[in-house]
Amino acid sequence: MYFTDTNEKIIYAGSRSTGGMFDCLLAGVTYPNPEYRIVRHPSSEYVFEYVISGKGRIEYGGEVIDVRAGTFYFIRKGADVVYYADADDPYEKIWINLDGILAERLTDLFMLGEVYAEEINVMRLFLAIHDRLEHITPSNAAETGRKVSCLLYEMLSEVRRPEFFPDMQDKNSLDERIRAYLDANLYNDISLDLLAEHFGISKMHVIRVFRNKFGTTPIQYLIDRKISVAKNLLSGTVMPIKEIASLLRYSNTQHFSSSFKAATGVTPGKYRQSKHE
Repeated sequence: MYFTDTNEKIIYAGSRSTGGMFDCLLAGVTYPNPEYRIVRHPSSEYVFEYVISGKGRIEYGGEVIDVRAGTFYFIRKGADVVYYADADDPYEKIWINLDGILAERLTDLFMLGEVYAEEINVMRLFLAIHDRLEHITPSNAAETGRKVSCLLYEMLSEVRRPEFFPDMQDKNSLDERIRAYLDANLYNDISLDLLAEHFGISKMHVIRVFRNKFGTTPIQYLIDRKISVAKNLLSGTVMPIKEIASLLRYSNTQHFSSSFKAATGVTPGKYRQSKHE
């Protein structure tokens, strides 16, 4: 792992080593930087990114595509694009660059085109891919590549689910829309006031509608989801507790630890230790 002069953490830097079948070339996290700008004329790899917070833009084909927290986007190898952070609210994003026949065929299968952007929460899959790459060794490289390709398939299945795997249940009801909004903004700061403003209803109505369907309040649902993600990160990765707290938008590590202990009965450190014993 190392940091670049553009405020990026590189967790993996690989090579084109599989005979053109499936290569993980680069993976990392870009932290907020108002001067961040990438020019690809053309792109030499397949780019997959997810915006954690802030805003940015993609210039492609004479158009400007706005991206923000909760946006997944893809740039195909060979595409002519420029993408950059918003000057006033620069994004933080997680990403992976791939190449090879399998990457090409997966993106063809899901019909992503040259540039594709969608608001869909696939953060957990990026984290899972990063965790695999952080633990790669010469002896497990082939298995890691296989696992990453499976995770990529799962990611694209999730991104394109409405078109390829439509859910027959009614997703237009207010309660379902509130839950979808919470799921899409798991890594953002969400309050009851923000929910009420977003849906144009009172805070009491937000609570009543959500509780009637799901048996809990929106904020408690959000807390439970965050604790679930925290458990997975603590047991399945080596991500520092401080970074997990920041990722899940807790004000500080102490706040995260208190919330985690209230939900599980143990501190994050004790939980991680118990899973590794």
